Amino acid sequence: MFNISESIRTELLKHEAFDLIETMIGEEYPQSFNMEEFKKLTSFNARIKYCEEHLKRISSGSSRIVYMIDDEKVLKLAMNNKGIAQNEVEIAYGNDYTLEGIVAEVYDSDENALWLEMQLAKKITPISFKQITGWDFNDYAKVVHNYGVESDNAGRYARKLSVPDELTEKAWEDDFTRGIFDYIGNYGVPVGDLTRLSTYGIVSDNGSDSVVIIDYGLTHDVYKSFYS
Repeated sequence: MFNISESIRTELLKHEAFDLIETMIGEEYPQSFNMEEFKKLTSFNARIKYCEEHLKRISSGSSRIVYMIDDEKVLKLAMNNKGIAQNEVEIAYGNDYTLEGIVAEVYDSDENALWLEMQLAKKITPISFKQITGWDFNDYAKVVHNYGVESDNAGRYARKLSVPDELTEKAWEDDFTRGIFDYIGNYGVPVGDLTRLSTYGIVSDNGSDSVVIIDYGLTHDVYKSFYS
């Protein structure tokens, strides 16, 4: 086991990077989770108990809990109807070939959307976002917001931000941002979450890193039904 000194541990916590390092060195790494056993569980209490006993919790919100299964997959467990609705969206979008390379893949799921198994993505930073996409995240967020306003996906009272013409031109010429624009326009996606760095993660394919959307369950319909 690789040991971290207390001084280094404290510094990592200050930079909110300890969870990533902990995963890298193997601490609390799940060894006993069995997907087939998990699929047989028939109640929410049983599912969450099994996950808490065998998996590392990555995050949780008002609707879902996310667990790390291994170094390739995470499990998103719905806690309520809001979580089920968001899982339904991600199951549909995560298996849509037209969104390949835009959203994280979904590998497996419950027939009632009680849970889904998704591609694991590494945490992203403003530096890694720019290294991979070529975009400063603040500039990227502005052009995404403005496209949301143009496509009526930014909210009734949203107004366009001041952006140099060359950035707008770059966005339409760039494969990454044009793919995001297509996703917003074709699927009617609210752009609010797309201007937050935490919505994205890094996945690797054949040694090449790319940026994908990892939290994409909140559509206009889900928002109107559960959050408005």
